[in-house]
Amino acid sequence: MGRGTLTPQEEELKKLISNNIRQKIKQKGVSQAEFARKAGIPPTTLSGYIKGVTRPNAGNLQKISDSLGILKSDIDPSYKKGYSLEDWQSKQEQTSTVAEIVEVSKSLNDIRQEKVLSFAKNEKKEQEKESTKIVALKNGEQNQTVDLADLVDDSKVDWDKWVSFDGKPLTDEIKNAMKLALGKRLEDKDK
Repeated sequence: MGRGTLTPQEEELKKLISNNIRQKIKQKGVSQAEFARKAGIPPTTLSGYIKGVTRPNAGNLQKISDSLGILKSDIDPSYKKGYSLEDWQSKQEQTSTVAEIVEVSKSLNDIRQEKVLSFAKNEKKEQEKESTKIVALKNGEQNQTVDLADLVDDSKVDWDKWVSFDGKPLTDEIKNAMKLALGKRLEDKDK
């Protein structure tokens, strides 16, 4: 995007950074002006960060985090190892879904809250069963090789009737190649 134009994700990140700075300064119990002096940042610049008008550059972010005694990543999650904006958004959406469930549940009477809890527990059990099946299947696949010849019922196949693409009977060379490919010896039904 062009200079000055932020994606919706970047706008969301800017709001988060703004909120983090505001909360951390509030926890320190100092005024914005006092904190700006301590950090060596102009008060108007700090005000822009706190209002979410601008996002701190790396240098100012370092000054802010040093003054607060925290990591840059505690203010700006994009500094966390393995950070991706998409992953962060997904976590935020999950968090907001959980928060919404909690809010709705709070407004229900006790009996209905018990129903919500029971439903959630059943969903969790179902999910765990599915996960167990998937893990078992994956573990089984890792320890087991499949012999393709096992997929063919020899009693129902007359290998003498098989022909090549040109319509001619299979040669011994082609049968040997098929033996290698299938992993078992192909034997004529008559033998």
